[in-house]
Amino acid sequence: MKSSCPKYGLLAGLFVLAQVSFGQAALLVLIFGDKVATENFHFTIDAGMNLATLPGLEGNQLRTGFNFGLGTYIKINDDWAFTPEFKPLAPRGAKGLEKVLADPGNVVNNADKSELRLSYIDVPLQVHRRISDRVYVRAGPQLSILTGAVVRTTGDLDNGDAFTLENDVKGDLETIDLSFPVDVGLVFAKPRGYKGVDLRLRYTPGFMDVFADVEGLSSTNSTIQLFLSLPFVNAEPPPTP
Repeated sequence: MKSSCPKYGLLAGLFVLAQVSFGQAALLVLIFGDKVATENFHFTIDAGMNLATLPGLEGNQLRTGFNFGLGTYIKINDDWAFTPEFKPLAPRGAKGLEKVLADPGNVVNNADKSELRLSYIDVPLQVHRRISDRVYVRAGPQLSILTGAVVRTTGDLDNGDAFTLENDVKGDLETIDLSFPVDVGLVFAKPRGYKGVDLRLRYTPGFMDVFADVEGLSSTNSTIQLFLSLPFVNAEPPPTP
């Protein structure tokens, strides 16, 4: 029997992303060689779940999605590192919204509440601070570039037919967003033979208004991310006594 519970779909998607991540990270090592996989400098592949909201908008509800990207680890000393990332998949937005932007077709009088789907490329520039062998924190500024914005509305027409309306509203939103992500990380499995797994929780409050001079609409992005970070480090297992 198939389950209709949304959480199982999210977990399945997270598992698939993790499997793809290992393959892509291995490809990076093959391309760039062992020298880029040291404890002082190495790549990570990050994949996980997004929980996004737009505080201040009427009816604002969580919009879930997946995030995915590439990170780097540049060691400064035993406790500090610089960890820039590139995340081409970073959805945001909100569900359950009242009429968000003007409807050019004037057909949504009997519509359900809308969903604002935002797509960004994120570039976090964080500093990593080691707390213990298993725990660390990260924080730093993030530049985000808007790549897509759609308002999706469903409902019924006067004749009873159902409809789905999608409006491209990218022109009504700011292209650039600035924020300050803060992470807590747990080393779930230390690297051995390149493979390692970290579990990270990230909260990202936005600083800039999402909307570009749209009358009556004002909000900043607010996102929580739970994801796996897969470092590829050339760390051999300790010798057997």
